[in-house]
Amino acid sequence: MIIPPLQGKLSCQNFFIYTACDEKYFDDFAKILINSIQANSTDSIHLHLFNPRQDQIEFCQSKNVSLTYEYAPIEMFETAAAKWNVEPTDPVLKNNYDRIQNSMMKGGDRSIIERIQKTYFACARFIRLSELLTDTQTAFSIDVDAVVRTNIPKLSTDKDFYLHQITGKKARFLAGGLYVNPKGHAFVKEYANVLLQNISNDNLHWGLDQDVLDPIVPKYKFGGLPITYIDWHMMPTSYIWTAKGTRKELASFISEQAKYKP
Repeated sequence: MIIPPLQGKLSCQNFFIYTACDEKYFDDFAKILINSIQANSTDSIHLHLFNPRQDQIEFCQSKNVSLTYEYAPIEMFETAAAKWNVEPTDPVLKNNYDRIQNSMMKGGDRSIIERIQKTYFACARFIRLSELLTDTQTAFSIDVDAVVRTNIPKLSTDKDFYLHQITGKKARFLAGGLYVNPKGHAFVKEYANVLLQNISNDNLHWGLDQDVLDPIVPKYKFGGLPITYIDWHMMPTSYIWTAKGTRKELASFISEQAKYKP
């Protein structure tokens, strides 16, 4: 598939917080996240929005939120989704098929094509970030289902970028928090290019945005993103609470969200 044209522009200077979502997650999470950032920090915000309504664009404008957007209708993903209509026998493909099915169940999707569209959203956010960054900028990309609870301390420029890494049996890098210094722009560009190649080939499965990190990250001088910047344990000392999966239903997270409801 060919990705849609980018609309809007980046108006942030120097450091900014970056996030992306579709129109449903905008209603559920983005307004609260924007309000929490503006209440608790002095940082600029850039939002990339998939399939926005006009009232959502106007909300961002009224809040002085830097905004880009694109329209990616579900029909765009028919070819990519059709690849998963039959359960594969190849072990790698079968694992990816199972991940799609599992995420559909957790996310309440009615069809594979809905999950493939969501996979595109998860991947395309980094393609758009790569397109937006200027040479001297630092950006902190976070998931939209989060709350910023205090001013976010800037990380050292000694590293190109910072990602949170899970170790052990299920070792992996988490794409939910990516802090990029100017020296890390080459990493973002390579990461975006790999994602774009997969999208162009209609090769989409849930978790792709994290899978492709493993061979790319070690090429660069990266640091570990502290848990306090991406905390799904909701520790009181953390700067950001991120509601992974069913943690969106935690009373502590819902209570924190309530402080910033528009």
